[in-house]
Amino acid sequence: MGRCFRRGSSMLIPKRPRREQVVATATNDADELRLKMAQIRRELHADVREVVANAEAVTDWRRYIRMYPWTALGVAAAAGYLIVPRRHKVVPVPVVIPSDAAAVREVVEKEKEEVKGPVRKGLLASALGFVAPVAMRAVQGYAVQYLENWIAQQQAMAGGPSPAQPDGQGGAGRPQQKTTF
Repeated sequence: MGRCFRRGSSMLIPKRPRREQVVATATNDADELRLKMAQIRRELHADVREVVANAEAVTDWRRYIRMYPWTALGVAAAAGYLIVPRRHKVVPVPVVIPSDAAAVREVVEKEKEEVKGPVRKGLLASALGFVAPVAMRAVQGYAVQYLENWIAQQQAMAGGPSPAQPDGQGGAGRPQQKTTF
């Protein structure tokens, strides 16, 4: 709207534009509300797509192998070492065929006594047997936490958002939990 001026004696005085009365109608408010709701739905849909994409990126193990091949090789070697059972010591059994039953009983009793000897454990060994698995769990938990922090740090240095914590929380709407050992 351009400015109109009235001519006075020697000065130009700006004309006041007519004020239009704004009448709020129920349909205008309802239309605005519908538009805002549609916009919120679009934004929510985009946010959900982004969360799904981040979740897929976090769970894609091939991506981590491509990004960190040497680390993946080390993890695979450690997992293989822990999974494969130890070789059992093979004790050669003497092949003796005694003809009489008393001699066989004697050999069996002697073998039973030899096997019973090393089975006994002391109090310290028993306590270590209880504590060792708990300690191993704690070490594993610490290692996993360190690895997750290291991966997040690497991604932050690369300039990308952290897929494990897209909005500063520990997952989809859950607060981040800190594990200490």
